Amino acid sequence: MKEIFRAFEEKSRIVGLLDKSMKAGGIHIFIGCETGSSEFNGCSLIAATYGNEGNILGSLGVIGPMRMDYSRIIPLVDYTAKLVGKVIKEG
Repeated sequence: MKEIFRAFEEKSRIVGLLDKSMKAGGIHIFIGCETGSSEFNGCSLIAATYGNEGNILGSLGVIGPMRMDYSRIIPLVDYTAKLVGKVIKEG
């Protein structure tokens, strides 16, 4: 847990993970060592990109334990990203 908090303090590591998901677009799931950072070895990241008119503007995600309820979290992250994209498009 201490390592995760350290990673949050060093925002560049989290931003790096979100950048990985932005490059490919869509929803991405990084589990444990797939994150590429030892601080997140016991965790997973579910990330989704958002944007408008085919342009990816950003990425948002949820970091949690590897045993999280993926069937519940994945649709929530996807829905939230689509909602953010819609708000940006309308704004």
